[in-house]
Amino acid sequence: MEWRWLLVTWGLVGAVGMTFAARTAFAQRFEYVITFGNVVVHGVDRASETPEMAHQEIVGLDSLLPPASSPLAPGQSPKVTMRSPGSLLPFEPGQGLANASFRQEGFLVEAFWAKNTASHEGAFKPSHFHPADLSSGFEAQHFAGPNELHGIYIRSLDGTRFGLKSLRYRLTRNRQIPRKPFSIDGFSTFDVQVLIARSFDPRDRIPSQFTAFPVGIPLGNDINLPWATLRIFGFELLDQLYLTSSASVDFANIVLTRREPPLAVPEPQEKDKQ
Repeated sequence: MEWRWLLVTWGLVGAVGMTFAARTAFAQRFEYVITFGNVVVHGVDRASETPEMAHQEIVGLDSLLPPASSPLAPGQSPKVTMRSPGSLLPFEPGQGLANASFRQEGFLVEAFWAKNTASHEGAFKPSHFHPADLSSGFEAQHFAGPNELHGIYIRSLDGTRFGLKSLRYRLTRNRQIPRKPFSIDGFSTFDVQVLIARSFDPRDRIPSQFTAFPVGIPLGNDINLPWATLRIFGFELLDQLYLTSSASVDFANIVLTRREPPLAVPEPQEKDKQ
């Protein structure tokens, strides 16, 4: 009888051990940091343009859609960008082809730029980083217009889901375009918000799509202003991530997490090795 009890005991111990190991493996977090440093930026080549030039209307660039304020002829309806199921809008981020982008730590990091937000004419346009080659080692996110939105798009290159844990930031008075120290519609210049979303359609209202994290009041444009850390909660198991701000904010050291390791390549079978 004793040997039977020993078998039962060892069986229970083994089962508990395997359960504990499985839970430990599942709970383990794998962290990756997007530093913006030592990256090779690919995509739209607009490095030679000043910020002011980049934000001027370029003839032919916006031919897909008329400006929201352009007058319409009698009986003419505004052109609306349509999204068919499973497709992307023109210049929508996600593929790393239409906008400036780089790859770091197994993630695609792509710039996006939306215009005419919260209107039927809302659309994406070719976007860039600030500076264009990210030689500063951080992204100088900036205000462009009350109905325009610059931002950063992130997704895992291998398709695994991920989370956002924290990021480093500091507020500026719009260093890129000092004559525009304002905020996008729906937000206050004196209460800047970091905005985070799982998806984004420029035709819908920004406050209804993004979760806002208050970060304070801009103090100036001194390049030596201190950095602060923003802890993020509620953004786990992401397929993609949109990160932006209501005014001008520098971004660095975006900490991303995974609850499971990246997809493993199957080991070759014995017959494949021969």
